Amino acid sequence: MKKRSLFSLFLMVVLVLSAFAPAMAEEVIKIGGIGVLSGPYAQYGIACKEGMDLYINQVNANGGVLGKQVQFIWEDTEGDVTKAINAFNKLVDNDEVVAILGGVLSGETKVVAEFSETIGIPQITPSATAYDVTTGRPNVFRTCFLDPVQAVAIARYMAEEGYKSPAVLYDRATEYSNGLYESFTAECEAQGITVVAAESAAYGDVDYKTQLTTIKNANPDALFLPYYGSDAAMILAQAKELGLEVKFFGADGIADIVEVVSDKELLTNLEYTDHFSIGAQNDMAVDFVKAFNEAYGKDPVISFCATGYDAALVLLNAIESAGSTEYDAVVEAIKATNVNAVSGSIKFDDHNDPIKSIFFQTFDNQGNKLFVKQLDP
Repeated sequence: MKKRSLFSLFLMVVLVLSAFAPAMAEEVIKIGGIGVLSGPYAQYGIACKEGMDLYINQVNANGGVLGKQVQFIWEDTEGDVTKAINAFNKLVDNDEVVAILGGVLSGETKVVAEFSETIGIPQITPSATAYDVTTGRPNVFRTCFLDPVQAVAIARYMAEEGYKSPAVLYDRATEYSNGLYESFTAECEAQGITVVAAESAAYGDVDYKTQLTTIKNANPDALFLPYYGSDAAMILAQAKELGLEVKFFGADGIADIVEVVSDKELLTNLEYTDHFSIGAQNDMAVDFVKAFNEAYGKDPVISFCATGYDAALVLLNAIESAGSTEYDAVVEAIKATNVNAVSGSIKFDDHNDPIKSIFFQTFDNQGNKLFVKQLDP
């Protein structure tokens, strides 16, 4: 009789838990994350994820969204577009996420965006700067600025600082570099600045002295280098050898130069645009740097930490504002975004690109990044 009573009690418990299981599942809002966490570009994906994790953990600690906890499920693409597609299918079909944060690299983000657009699921990338990521995709957004935006900002900044005769060294065969060059020179013309020399050299070259000699002979007062860090490091060293003494400017791709330049003194004459600076003085930025340091024991020196945080902020604020996780409702709420975020105030234009702040940074002779200026929209 006792054994039967215990067994009956056990069955009752099982039945009760089974009855409540669907309701318990509904108390969690699932968000998918897609991006590279391993391989040569892992640092960027890790930075994005750390920023997203930080914001989501803060929201959960304060009661969640719509009274529910947020479960963040990340899939590593390893920088491979096929794995990005597989990640999207898993997150949507198996995990039943209601939105996507990512991808990280422009290539993987474009592929994911093609799939997300077909079903209308909200997608926000913190780091894909290629223009066509959001083109024709009303559900896809980004929290990083576009390449043309930073090129225009650099030209305007030069004008404000009194530079009148800059030169450019770029790679005409590469979309990133050539796009920056075209936007920069167009804005220089609009600002009444004369570009005195425009020389091209391919990524991965080891000898830039021919181009630098031509530039030196043009007597510029600044040199714009739309390159990534490894190329820019060689250019700075060779410019010094040739006695080319000008102010150097770069875009966000140059941010990783510290690890590949041996003479850190070269960096003190370089300024570049970035999506965030740990030296920013607005209250949200200060609080973010402090919280990030407490969570990870380091500063968010890779700016995508901040744009990742902001991507999660924009998404979860939109879900709260919509009062729903339905795709269309959340997309419309994202479109209506007008928030103060870590990387500046954010609202979206008709192309789903953020109208936001740009940060100028430089370096000390130890390679530490130093905040120069925040240009607000």
